[in-house]
Amino acid sequence: MIKQLDQYIGRAALLGTLGVWLALTMLMTLFNLLDELEPGEGGFHIGEVLWYVMLSIPRASYMVFPVSALLGSLIGVGGLAAANELVAFRTSGVSRLRISGSVLGAVLLLTLGVMAMGEWVAPPADAQARNYKLQQAVGRGAASGDVGMWLRDGNEFAFIQKPIVGGTPGENDLRFHNVVIYGFNDDGDLRSMSRAMSARHRDGRWLLEDVTDLDISPAGVERQTWDQRIWHTGFLPELLESAVVRPRYMSARDLSDQITYLGRNGLDDRVYRSALWSKLLFPVTVLALVLAGMPFVFGHGRQQSMGLRIFIGMAMGSLFMIVSRAAQNFADAYGLPVMVGALAPSLLLTVAVVLALRRSV
Repeated sequence: MIKQLDQYIGRAALLGTLGVWLALTMLMTLFNLLDELEPGEGGFHIGEVLWYVMLSIPRASYMVFPVSALLGSLIGVGGLAAANELVAFRTSGVSRLRISGSVLGAVLLLTLGVMAMGEWVAPPADAQARNYKLQQAVGRGAASGDVGMWLRDGNEFAFIQKPIVGGTPGENDLRFHNVVIYGFNDDGDLRSMSRAMSARHRDGRWLLEDVTDLDISPAGVERQTWDQRIWHTGFLPELLESAVVRPRYMSARDLSDQITYLGRNGLDDRVYRSALWSKLLFPVTVLALVLAGMPFVFGHGRQQSMGLRIFIGMAMGSLFMIVSRAAQNFADAYGLPVMVGALAPSLLLTVAVVLALRRSV
C-alpha cells in the first residue's frame, strides 16, 4: 500500500516537474534566440544562430531545473490536494512528512539525471557554442578548450594555458597565466616568441608580467627579460572574456583541476571552490526548494488556483536565490568556509520546513 502511494504521489510530482521544466527551457531558448537575432549581431546566418542556440539548450535547462522542480511539485501535488486526494491519504494515517518524502524521492531521481547532464553534456556543448560564436570576430579568432585557449591577431598567435576568473563572486577579475606569444612574418617564418607568467587588462591596455622575449633572425636569437611590459595587440577584453569558461558553467572535474592548479601556485581559488560546492550541493538545493513548497499544498490546497501556486513558486524561488547569494557574499566578506555559504541556506530552509510539517503529523 505504501509503495503504491509513493508511486502515485511521486508520479504526480514528476509529471508536473517535467512539464514545467520543458516549458521554462523552451522559454529560455526563445529568449536566447531573440537575443541572438537582434540587429548588430552581424556575421551569423539564421542556420548558424539556430545551431548556436541549440548548443546552449543543455546549459539553460540545467539552470532552470531547481525552479522547475519547485513549480512542478506545487502544480502536480497541488492537483492532488484540489481533488481531495491528500485529505484522503492523511485520513488513512499518512503524515504530511511521509507524503513530502514521496515527492522528494521522485524529484531526486530526476535531479540525478540533470546532474549527469550538467557534468557531461552541458559543459562541452557550451564550449562548442562559445567557440562557434567567436568565429564571427572579423580578422581575429579565438578558440578555447580543455588544454587552454588559442588567439590570433594578424600574424601573431597567442596560447593561454590558464584563463583564470578570480577575486570576487561577481567574477569580474580576469587574468591569464602561462601565456606564449608567437610572431610570424608575411612569409610564415617565426620571427619572435614571448613567454609571460601572466597577462591582464588594465587602464585600456594589456600588461604582460614576468616576460621573456626572444627575437629570432638569421643572425641569431636575442633574449630579453622584463618584469612587466605592454602587450600591443588588438584583442578586445570583451572578446577574450567571452572565450573564457565561467566557473558556474564548468564541470565538477574541471573545477577540481582548476582549484588544484591555483592552490599549487598560491592563487585565489575562492570563486572556483564556491562554484564547485554549488554544483556538488545541487541535489540539496533542489530538494530543499521542493520541500519548502510542500506546506502550501496542504490545508488550503482546494482553494489555491493554478496561478496562485505558480506565483508562490516563483516568489519562493526568487527569494531563495537572493538569500543564497547573500549567504555566499557574507561568507566571503568574513572569511568563512565556502561550504558554509553554499550549504547554510538550504539547510536552514529544510529544518524550518520539517519543523512546520511536524506540527501536524
